[in-house]
Amino acid sequence: MRTIYYAPKIENSGPKGFEHPLLEDEIFIPIKPYLSYYKEHHEKHVYWECPAWKKYYKNSFVIFSQSNIEVKFSKDDGVVDPETYVHMNIDEGFAINDMNLFGRSMLGEDPTTTGVIHNPLRPPYHGLIIGQLHQHYFFWTEPQVKTLWIEILPTTIPIPGAELVSAEYPVGRWMRPTICAYKFNEPTIIKRGDPIGILRFRNSKKYDENFKLERKQIPQNVMRKAYNHSILKKFLPKKSWDFIKDEPKESKCPFSKLRLW
Repeated sequence: MRTIYYAPKIENSGPKGFEHPLLEDEIFIPIKPYLSYYKEHHEKHVYWECPAWKKYYKNSFVIFSQSNIEVKFSKDDGVVDPETYVHMNIDEGFAINDMNLFGRSMLGEDPTTTGVIHNPLRPPYHGLIIGQLHQHYFFWTEPQVKTLWIEILPTTIPIPGAELVSAEYPVGRWMRPTICAYKFNEPTIIKRGDPIGILRFRNSKKYDENFKLERKQIPQNVMRKAYNHSILKKFLPKKSWDFIKDEPKESKCPFSKLRLW
């Protein structure tokens, strides 16, 4: 069984976000294996003994909200309450003073100064807002496994009014933080301890490999690479996926794995 290490981070807090009070050992709600956390929800049903079903969830893990979050916005025009920016970045939606700024480049700054909206030119409002929670996770292995993938899935019991935006990427070679993004169809309350997402890991070159998670202080080299991977889109817009989508090619040279000097 391979160990995947993780380090939680809360954006806009402490040195690089890793020293928030909610991340102290005695306070932090750790990631838990899916099959143990949701056992009571599933074990009474006939599929509980199905090996195909258990195979899918064996390497899945549940992440939890570390704080109470209230998502408040106007359904009429998409204006988001300033307090909501404390907990998330808003990709679709407007700050209170933002309606007068639409169409102008504000360098991504939120006029309320309580958060940051990613897009200087705001997309149109479509009856819901989209936000990325400030609660992030970094994952890595020792040694690095470039064929390790992570899939972000909705919780088994949905959050009322919220819909997780699922995603998958090769975390073994693309070390940007794992973030939960949500469509909020209506004002929503997420309580501390509520599941906010399911993370499923797989090794594309070794499908039967199993994993366990262990919290660990993030190494400097992982932190540096994660930062660079996260901001690459500023320098090469819409090119990141082209660099990571293809599996690493193995050398065909018979001496490639020999240390000759």
